[in-house]
Parts: sequence; structure tokens; C-alpha cells
Amino acid sequence: MPPNDSQRLTRLLRLIHTLSQGVDGVSVQDIATREGLDEKTIRRDLVLLKNMGLPLEERRAKFGRKLWLIRPEVENGQFNIFEGLHSATETKKKERPSRSESVPTELEQMLYFSTTGTRDFSRRAHLISTILQSITQRQALQLTYRKPSESASLQYTIHPYSLAAWHGSLYVVARSVAAGAMRHFELDRIEGIEMLLEKYRIPRDFNVETYFQSTFGIFSPVGEQYRVEIEFSGPASEAVKKSCWHTTQKFHDQNDGTTVMHVILNDLQEVKSWVLSFGALARVLHPPELVAMVRQEVIQLLQTYS
Repeated sequence: MPPNDSQRLTRLLRLIHTLSQGVDGVSVQDIATREGLDEKTIRRDLVLLKNMGLPLEERRAKFGRKLWLIRPEVENGQFNIFEGLHSATETKKKERPSRSESVPTELEQMLYFSTTGTRDFSRRAHLISTILQSITQRQALQLTYRKPSESASLQYTIHPYSLAAWHGSLYVVARSVAAGAMRHFELDRIEGIEMLLEKYRIPRDFNVETYFQSTFGIFSPVGEQYRVEIEFSGPASEAVKKSCWHTTQKFHDQNDGTTVMHVILNDLQEVKSWVLSFGALARVLHPPELVAMVRQEVIQLLQTYS
């Protein structure tokens, strides 16, 4: 996860926690003082949470003071991931009121953001609620799940570790009991869910951000490690250096004006799509496997448009 995304996620979780504790509301000024940030930044965060579906509203208190608070009831049955986090916050406060300050840190492990989207998960409210409850209580889940390549659904017993948001979709990051390994399950492909009595433990050294450091997206960070080199030319040469794409990225400017990006990954599927998004301005130099994948995709595109 890019550092800025990680920092903002942590801040958003603290913000939800703060709003959950403020019964009568909290002012932007108080939050800004607590976070050591300017009020414009805090207001942008509040607007983002509201646009994402968290039932926030700004009310005028005594002496004209404006306070932000979370409405006690969700209107029109709307529900999304931030509302689920608010509910999880309330649950943890009731379970361990004396340790309320640790709630944001604990909740941070329940959710991974690589990008922020605005997708409406209203129809999946019960799934999100059950998954968050499973993570909080460490109770196994049984999923009825249909893989993209399969016409029939199958049942999986899983131990959920976290939820991951990626390109507008939600994924359950979990250990599959049958496979004995970590797997990702897209929320929209879950056809049924049941909480089991079976208890499980999340390893103490598990960190969802560290877990995704060797990926370029949401694919499972398992398998061979690849040293990826991509050459960028033209406008892409300067543009690509302005953003943080991966924690291992390094750039090398060449005499001909091109820039070579170096990155270490454990999966090539999503970086392939990313390279193709630059068109002729990006060329894979290494590894050979990625070169072959891009070449095959280009050939199929030519056949499609021939």
C-alpha cells in the first residue's frame, strides 16, 4: 500500500472511532487539533466518509458551533463498509471499554485499502456485518462461493483475517481450511454465508499491509519472487515517477530520456494490466514471463480489432 493511502486509512479509522465516541458530536476544530492537521484536511475526510455512505451529518449546536456526528440509524437501509466499521467499533467498546484507545489500531487490521472507491454495498450489508463479526470474534465462516471460472458454486470453510478494498470491489482475506493457505474471496461472488462455532486465531505477526507489500494489487502474494523492470518513455517517463505504485519501487533515468522502474513482486497478473494501460509508452524489460504475458495480450487485441 502506498504510504499516503496507509496514513489516510489509519486517520479515517481514528476519525470513525472519534465520531463513535462523541454522543453529541465533534467539531472539525477539535479533530484537527487532536490530529495535528489543518481543518481543510479533516473536512475533506469527513466529506469522503459521508460520500462513501457513513451516515454523517453536521448539526448546529449552542452559540452557532457546528458539530459532526454519526446518525444512530441508517436511512433507507443503506450500508457500506464504513458503517460496518462503525458497528465493529461499538462492539469492541462494549467488550473492552477500558481499552477503547486501542480500538483504531485493532480495526486497522480488519480492512485494507489500496484505492478508495464509491461503490454501494447496500445489498451486501449482511455479508459485511457477518464477516466483520467473524474477524472480531475469531469465529470461522462457511461460504457458498462461485469462482469466476466455475459455473457451479462450492463451499469453503475459512478463517477471515481482513477485508480488502480494491478497484471498487471488496475481498475477504482469509485462510482456507481445505487448502491450508491464504486465499482471497470477492464479496460479490459469495452466494451464502454462515457463522460456525469453530474458533481460530490470527497469527500475532500478521499485518495486512505487510501481507500485500509483495503484490501489485489484490492477487495472493504467494509463489516465485520476480524482479520486474519496465521502461517508460515520452510523457510517461516523468509522470510515473510522481506516484507511489509499490513500496519497493526504484527509478533510473537513462541518457536517452527514458526511465526504468525496478520493483519486486510475487505476482505478475496485475502489473501486466498496469503496463498495458500506458500503451506504447511502456516496455517490459524483465522478467521474460511478463514480456510473454504482455506480448500475448497485444496479439489477442490485434485479433480482436482485425
